[in-house]
Amino acid sequence: MENIKVSVIVPVYNRLEHLRALFICLLNQKIQPYELIITDDGSSEKVLDYIGDLIEKAKFKIKHIYQEDRGFRKTRALNNAVRESEGEYLIFCDQDLIFPNDYIEKMLRNAKKNEYLMGRAHNTEFEEKKLILEKLNRTKDYCIIKEIVPQKYFENMLHQYRLDKKRRILQRFCLNKRGIRLAGMSYGLFKEDYLKVNGYDEKYQGWGYEDDDFGNRLCVSGVKSRELKTDLIQLHLYHLFDPSKKKSLNEEYYYERKKEIFKRKDYFCKYGIKNSLDGDKVSKYTLK
Repeated sequence: MENIKVSVIVPVYNRLEHLRALFICLLNQKIQPYELIITDDGSSEKVLDYIGDLIEKAKFKIKHIYQEDRGFRKTRALNNAVRESEGEYLIFCDQDLIFPNDYIEKMLRNAKKNEYLMGRAHNTEFEEKKLILEKLNRTKDYCIIKEIVPQKYFENMLHQYRLDKKRRILQRFCLNKRGIRLAGMSYGLFKEDYLKVNGYDEKYQGWGYEDDDFGNRLCVSGVKSRELKTDLIQLHLYHLFDPSKKKSLNEEYYYERKKEIFKRKDYFCKYGIKNSLDGDKVSKYTLK
């Protein structure tokens, strides 16, 4: 599995100092990706202002895909990226995720067709984030997190891995409708499994439920789930809570679709990677 091409896909919208930290983590991977695709939902900040000085150090391709800001359209941004991807295996990371240097290695060692790998990240506090960003910029050594975050973070993540394993096993024995709940922060799967369900449903516009819907459709299509455990924990960098995310306007549509997905096995969405809902221009740039 280590010889297959990996596309790392990162959706972004401003807060690009976090993208820089993720980029440093990619540079330090034991196994490098084939390409990084930064898929932009209309940021006003400029990507090169944050990672321009690091690009020459990369041993992988770097692509930047941009759609204009018409509100939260993560589903379309992700489909845009997969459409342009060259890798056989896709790893999705939120822009505020950082991860240890065995992240891609562990993904590939555990990768199976008809299965997605679900990573987990522990939230950090504001002061912890400041220290992490400062030290990553100076040392580029992920092991520094042991000095910054409390031991309870590691214990909490071990508990989460056990819960995910339990959910996976219950599904295997048909005691649960689905296994591990898919969250967009950190996961990987084969591109053919992404295409099987027509990718993300682009009718999810605005925040909420888009990842859960994608996970439901993968489950019904026969794509199972497995927990991903790395030697050091992944971390979610602190940011202020967006008040617009208290309630999702997608809730009614999600529950309607959930019934159709599980009762009728309707896992192929109408508007996805093969039939985009919006027709506005998507700009593509090769950074390396």
